Amino acid sequence: MNQLKRANGNGVLSPQIGNPQNAQRFTVNLSADVGSELREMASQHHVSESSIVEVALRQLFLKIDGSALGTFLRDRGACLRRR
Repeated sequence: MNQLKRANGNGVLSPQIGNPQNAQRFTVNLSADVGSELREMASQHHVSESSIVEVALRQLFLKIDGSALGTFLRDRGACLRRR
């Protein structure tokens, strides 16, 4: 995770964001309102939904220490979502 957290010194998170050769597929469930907002933002800014999610997660990982992340997430309603 430390490697993921580090920007290259001039604020660029990763030259690999959006690079399909560096992609790993994930399937996630989002609430309808978050999904709608994500699609709208992607369309408005002409970027992919996955790029928005990746950048947002990278920013979260930069701002929240790993040891505090679980507490941060649970305090905001995160839980296991298994069917």
